[in-house]
Amino acid sequence: MPKVYEAVGTIEDGNTIVLETPLPVRGRVKVQIQAETAESDIALTNRETVLQAIHERQRERGHQPMSPEEIEAYIRESRSEDNDASGLP
Repeated sequence: MPKVYEAVGTIEDGNTIVLETPLPVRGRVKVQIQAETAESDIALTNRETVLQAIHERQRERGHQPMSPEEIEAYIRESRSEDNDASGLP
């Protein structure tokens, strides 16, 4: 009877499975897939829940949101670039 190995991984593009740990096998293998639902993927059904999940992931990776002053400066710069490109004052 063949030896069975178990590993967790992610399907990237429908064809590629990236395993979290290497397996001690080479060559052709038979694969069975059991989908696991990530905790962050559960019940993302409304806007507030989706935004909370996005903000949590941003916090986890250390994202610093722009300050109100930075946002205003960005908007002014964008409008100025738009006006320059269109020839408007």
